[in-house]
Amino acid sequence: MADYYALEFVGGPDGTQQPPKKLDGRVVGAKKRRTRASKPATILNVGDRMYLGKLPQGAVLQSIIGNVDTSLGTATLSVGTTANPTKYVNAKTLTATDTPTSLGPKASAAVLAPATVDEDLWLTVGVAAIPANVVAAFFTEYTIAN
Repeated sequence: MADYYALEFVGGPDGTQQPPKKLDGRVVGAKKRRTRASKPATILNVGDRMYLGKLPQGAVLQSIIGNVDTSLGTATLSVGTTANPTKYVNAKTLTATDTPTSLGPKASAAVLAPATVDEDLWLTVGVAAIPANVVAAFFTEYTIAN
């Protein structure tokens, strides 16, 4: 059987560089941070956006979790930036209730290099509106160098 090293460890413990390079502290052994964004008691119509917080420069997005008290039915949720609204999550549905559910990030975003600038994260509603009485919380987790 062959041994393989994840890309983050090449040049370090794999022994391919002497002396071994220092591992990127934003990705390996990084400190985890979490932000909560609660839905206001208002209807969110198709195309509406809700601000989820900021992904700071040098951070790597680890997870986006949603928790709702009512199924969102066919409503879809995307998470990204103003320039790229589906950068991290593309049209996911959230039907489980009272259960924290992972929405992303999608695989192509999970392997991105750390953010080079601060990014405002926006949730965009698609397909169907989310009623005003729905209680919802969204958690974004990211790592950043210690």
